[in-house]
Amino acid sequence: ALAAVLLISGCGKEGPPLPPQIQMAERTRDLGAFQEGSEAVLRWSYPQMTSSGEELPNIDAVEVWRVTLPLGQEPPPPTTAQDRQMQRQMLAAEAELAMVLEGEALQAATRGPDLVVRDDLAAWRREAVVMPQNPVIWYAVRTVCCRKRQSEFSNIARLEPREPPPAPSGLSLDPGSAGISIQWQQEEGIRTIIERSPDGGRWTDPVGEVLSENEWLDNEAAQGRSWSYRLRSVLELEGGGRVVGEPSQPARVDHPDTYPPAEPTGIVCLPEGPRVRVRWSAVNDAAAYVVRRRDGGGEPVELAAALEAVELIDTSPPLGQLLYEVVAVDVSGTRSPAASCSVT
Repeated sequence: ALAAVLLISGCGKEGPPLPPQIQMAERTRDLGAFQEGSEAVLRWSYPQMTSSGEELPNIDAVEVWRVTLPLGQEPPPPTTAQDRQMQRQMLAAEAELAMVLEGEALQAATRGPDLVVRDDLAAWRREAVVMPQNPVIWYAVRTVCCRKRQSEFSNIARLEPREPPPAPSGLSLDPGSAGISIQWQQEEGIRTIIERSPDGGRWTDPVGEVLSENEWLDNEAAQGRSWSYRLRSVLELEGGGRVVGEPSQPARVDHPDTYPPAEPTGIVCLPEGPRVRVRWSAVNDAAAYVVRRRDGGGEPVELAAALEAVELIDTSPPLGQLLYEVVAVDVSGTRSPAASCSVT
């Protein structure tokens, strides 16, 4: 029994002390880069985890590094662990600090879950001591946190600066009932990005992809307002890179409301003693309803011109066969086909 007690008490004995765990940010793995006009646009996920998989307590800064290489002297893409080690060594030996994001600069670069920054390529060329004839840029980022410790370098985002392609020409806009038809003229082998803006609003990409055609139908632009459009040319490079040109001059178009509301459904006429209750289902884009009554073959009598409810009680209907009609009207005054029901 005494031996058992000694064994049990020995189970709680502490082992040798472990070295303290050093915290640093996890290495960024999704850095991407492309050229837009005379700027390099870099995007990557906002750092959130430590290298040990814990939540990142804070970020002191994010460093953006840059390496300039002659196109002919760039090593091939790494395929082995040894190639990747040599690439990391080259990056560490030749990289120059392009910018540091901290404080307000870090906040300004935050775009939702990502960080987005722009590097002025014209300034990069001016400030270079020696500029190769056909340069290639490697970009990498490091996160600084946890008592100023730097993370490992991120993956390398490669950029091959080129002269941006000129903007497309002949931009024309044709609004119709199906949407706004957009047409333009583009050079052979160049693709196009469409940007759209409501009056006074910011520019967005309604397509979400690069177009190889010279026309596109925008069937999601709201009617009853004005829209502006502009185009950018895109030169796609081997290896997945791309160069985006400056935007074209914007063109503006009024998109009138040409869609009538849907015809009301579910209309019923319910006799209630000396009254008639008319009910129908609400129409999504209707602002009001017009209700009419026909007595036999006579002229219609308008019972409501701008009714916002979805029912009407006719308190003094004539005797005999009656026909009630309901028409939906939208904010621009466009009317739907009439729905009807009858009652005696």
